[in-house]
Amino acid sequence: MRSVKLLAALVVLVIPLGSPRTLQAQDQPAYVRITPTDLKWSPLVSMPKGAQIAVLHGSLAKPGLFTIRVKLPANFKLPVHSHPDERVRTIISGTYYSGIGDKAESSKLMALPPGTFSHVPPKVWQFAETRDEEVIFQITGVGPSGIDYLNATDDPRKAQ
Repeated sequence: MRSVKLLAALVVLVIPLGSPRTLQAQDQPAYVRITPTDLKWSPLVSMPKGAQIAVLHGSLAKPGLFTIRVKLPANFKLPVHSHPDERVRTIISGTYYSGIGDKAESSKLMALPPGTFSHVPPKVWQFAETRDEEVIFQITGVGPSGIDYLNATDDPRKAQ
């Protein structure tokens, strides 16, 4: 008998009172679609001159999911750095050369051609470069995000 009363109490708790409510347009999250021609590129001041960013979703500065695209010019060098957050990266165009370690050594660079996916753990020292072509890649992570340089003199924000 006790279990029947408990079951009846649980049923009362999970059955909504009144008629079911349908989602109204104002209750639904925005459905976002961005085509390549919609991208708005801006200088990426946390990276050396020439780097650009297009924010597709969210904010790097706030908690929550974000997706960005990064565009790097040909012959670009990204000094040893790390990120406080975990992220995933997909190379969209061009070949990106990436290495892991606390010293930028060309022998450690790995060529990442278009279509390459990589998981980037937090706080891992890394460095990168482009060669004879522009590179575009997409990053998705959970913010807040950022970039930390091993050598403070490499941080372009400190030079401003």
